[in-house]
Amino acid sequence: MKRVVGAAAGIEYFRRERNLPVEAVLSDGNGLFPDRITPDEFAARVIQIVRKEGDAGLGRINTALDGFSPEPFEVPQSEIDSALDELDPTAVSALELAADRVRKFQERGLPKSWSDGTGKFGERVTPLKSVAAYVPGGTAPLASTVIMTVVPAKVAGVDEIVITTPAPGDSMPHPAILAAARIAGADRVFKLGGAQAIAALAYGTESIPAVDLICGPGNVWVTAAKKLVYGDVGIDGLYGPTETLLIADESADPRFAAADLIAQAEHDTVAMPVLVALSEGFVEQTEAEIERQLENLPRSETARSAFSNRGVAVVVTNTDEAIQVANAAAPEHLCILTEDASDLVKDVRNAGGLFVGEWSAEVMADYVAGPSHVMPTAGTARFSSALSARNFVRVMPVLTFDDATFLELSKDAEILAKLEGLHGHAAASEYRRRRMVGE
Repeated sequence: MKRVVGAAAGIEYFRRERNLPVEAVLSDGNGLFPDRITPDEFAARVIQIVRKEGDAGLGRINTALDGFSPEPFEVPQSEIDSALDELDPTAVSALELAADRVRKFQERGLPKSWSDGTGKFGERVTPLKSVAAYVPGGTAPLASTVIMTVVPAKVAGVDEIVITTPAPGDSMPHPAILAAARIAGADRVFKLGGAQAIAALAYGTESIPAVDLICGPGNVWVTAAKKLVYGDVGIDGLYGPTETLLIADESADPRFAAADLIAQAEHDTVAMPVLVALSEGFVEQTEAEIERQLENLPRSETARSAFSNRGVAVVVTNTDEAIQVANAAAPEHLCILTEDASDLVKDVRNAGGLFVGEWSAEVMADYVAGPSHVMPTAGTARFSSALSARNFVRVMPVLTFDDATFLELSKDAEILAKLEGLHGHAAASEYRRRRMVGE
């Protein structure tokens, strides 16, 4: 890991390095395009192809990128139904437990319609009609992401929920993903990934429906596509690549710190594992422990690349400075392994999720704690939140004024309208008021 000393240097580091360097992710799509281009330009060209060519464009893009086209794109319902039988019963039980805990957590936070009690005004909360969940599957069968996206949408009452996930070769998605789709309550499953999947769900093709909102994490090309289609379709946020910032003092166990950082690093070669420590000594202990644990890790090559590419250790003098660095970084996951962990919670402003103390391991939220593990990355936790049932509802203000309420407020509305020079607005009130008072 890189080493940064001092809170000011740490804050500057995250201001400068929170986004991937462009040169690290240039691509020509295995010859799909004549030049190596940025993720934004790549996604824009893919979107253009899908909008123009539909399913044929999806096939052309996939053939270039993966060497095959996964047509037909929809997974038969019989495959989804049989997936439960292909999994070990303990895995099915764990998925059911996760779904139940996520469901209960999301039900607590779902907003409700309300009225002021007189029926004059309030808010009506209604679910979206259709939602698509993007489930990464290129390097690992992330069945948990199915639970973490579909269950909140079900709690919100969404009419139709589809998922899309890349399938290996000319085959079906991993049985764990299909089983999770059945348990979570997804209505349809498509075997398609990448920016092209986002484009298809945003604009529709002959076989893939356009939806009202797309949610879920993804790589830099998926995230770029979500950013570009926003406005034509809703998105939950810009989520990925993953990141964890862990604050530790001398009371922390280096084994736990190393394990928590490795848990994120094994996701992706551009994942961002960050340690903010109160001493150089703890950094050295943790780095040694990381090396020891990586020796037997099946995905050690990916994790090592992540530590080399984007891993960083920031050394500060106290927990106040550590929190300053964390708030500036606005990480997806903020883990606090300090003696006074609970006392620091009040000072945390920016984080996708907060994990307090050594037993609140972030891996629990990845799978079974209850919150969705889809959380904002790349500093977007400064202004956005973890995925929840709230993402899948609309809140509409409702006015049902009677004549007395209208008369009480109308003159002030007219004064403000004229103050802005909008006399048509004022007249819309005046006509009603004058008729009411007989003028």
